[in-house]
Amino acid sequence: MSEEFVYKKDDEADDYNERGISYFNVMQYADAVKEFTKAINIIKTDPDYFLNRAMAYYSLKMYDAAIKDCKSAIELNTERGDYHNTLGAIYDDMKDLKNAMNEFNEAIKIENDVPDYYYNRGNVYWELGDTNSALKDYDKAVSLNSSDAVFFYKRSQLYTYLKMYDDAIKDLEECVKLGSNAEYFKAEANIYILKGDYKKAEESIEKALKLSPNDISLKSKKYEIEKKL
Repeated sequence: MSEEFVYKKDDEADDYNERGISYFNVMQYADAVKEFTKAINIIKTDPDYFLNRAMAYYSLKMYDAAIKDCKSAIELNTERGDYHNTLGAIYDDMKDLKNAMNEFNEAIKIENDVPDYYYNRGNVYWELGDTNSALKDYDKAVSLNSSDAVFFYKRSQLYTYLKMYDDAIKDLEECVKLGSNAEYFKAEANIYILKGDYKKAEESIEKALKLSPNDISLKSKKYEIEKKL
């Protein structure tokens, strides 16, 4: 006698969730929302389903719906820093910096070794004009993960803003070690221009052009530098 099929709600909900993830990964966010909703209608106690739908709503810029789903996820599981981090990112996009800061703080309280949380909070500090706290958070992100060029690059931008040009150059050099990118050399060139060192600025732009020879903005920058030499 063949084994009878046993219907399991969890399996069906997981199937919808996985389909939602597939749609999300190819940026079909509206379809992703539909699939995550089907999963939630079957199992209303899985916080990941709500977070996934929140991310889809967020991608559609449906912020109120995304916030509601994030809060539902947090209510179902209060020990996940990434839930608070996602909610903080939504608030940050909305320029609700107070709530964004609160959520990133909560994320760090739960998990104090995740570099992205410090990076995101650092961005909010900078938006609020607290550059000292922003720099501390970028330092922390770098210390926790020195293999991600994003953290060095963002810190270099803050160093540049603070006119700490040598430190900014050092961070851009670290970025280049992790993976050459024309933007890193362009940023270097801009710093050298601020320092009045047009020879080095020209060298940096030449390196950028080798990586992106058809970039009109780089060609324009090169022309601007050559006029100063």
